[in-house]
Amino acid sequence: MNAKRYPFAGILVLEAFVLLILCWAGHANQGWFSGALAFPFEQLGGGLRALSLAGGMGNALSLLLYAVICLLPGAALLVIRRKRALCREDGLLALLAVLLFAVMYYMVNPGLIPAPQGLMDGASYKGLFGGAVYALLFGYGVLRLLGRFVEADRNKLQDYLFLLLKILAVVFIYLAFGACFQDFLTAMAALREGNRGNEGALMVSYGFLFLRWLAAALPYVLDVVVILVALDLLENMRADRYSEAVAAAVQKLSRLCVVSLAATVLVTVALNLLQLLFLGELYTLHVTVYLPLLSIAFVLGVLLLVQFIGENRQLKEDNDLFI
Repeated sequence: MNAKRYPFAGILVLEAFVLLILCWAGHANQGWFSGALAFPFEQLGGGLRALSLAGGMGNALSLLLYAVICLLPGAALLVIRRKRALCREDGLLALLAVLLFAVMYYMVNPGLIPAPQGLMDGASYKGLFGGAVYALLFGYGVLRLLGRFVEADRNKLQDYLFLLLKILAVVFIYLAFGACFQDFLTAMAALREGNRGNEGALMVSYGFLFLRWLAAALPYVLDVVVILVALDLLENMRADRYSEAVAAAVQKLSRLCVVSLAATVLVTVALNLLQLLFLGELYTLHVTVYLPLLSIAFVLGVLLLVQFIGENRQLKEDNDLFI
């Protein structure tokens, strides 16, 4: 990996660390940390509620901060209008402000969430509200990028590809250390709850739940490694599409894609076989016929791009021989 990738790799490691802490804290204290999707809305709501309950100036400050937080997308819209003409996608920012008023209201007052009781716990509802905000925010970003793609030249498209790959790496880290780790903690809690009084015999089962999390997270972690190498390849292509550095990066990325797919499949098979060996000691059994379709589609897409780059370079060399 090129040294230029170290700062971004450090950011990804920090993201993974923060996600692990948030998920763990969510299970330790449901009132303040329900999960990654509820962050930071849940914590802001809890802080505003504490201020409001203080009465007097605290209540007034709470209302002021509530309004400021919810109007941030509107302020961003005003800044954007100063720099350029507004487009249809910018209307999503106004919608985001409206959504934030509702989301933050229920984060401050979770007992007032208008939902049928018993379908989900309060933590899940908070994640649902936070996820709606993130979905709208990311949707706005995607639509803005699509609008720019149409007008972009090759250099701009390369810049956007750099950005999209980095965003994809952030998403993969969330899936590995947020969503998958959350599933691991939930499975641990369910196993412990279902075997009260027999906790001493659960260590092997806990170990297998941990291994299952590692197996689920592995494809996403390998995808991040592929992205970091792909960024190096794009950097070399920007300097000279037909250089030896590009050829070496193509070969490296091609091998890495094959290894990633093979490792994903073999780890899943090994975990299933290992469960059979410890069958008598397990209190939970989960045989996985695992097809990481998202990771496979991503890696195959990268592999196809690698093949195209290699053939393009070979064609250039053949043409040079004729000349």
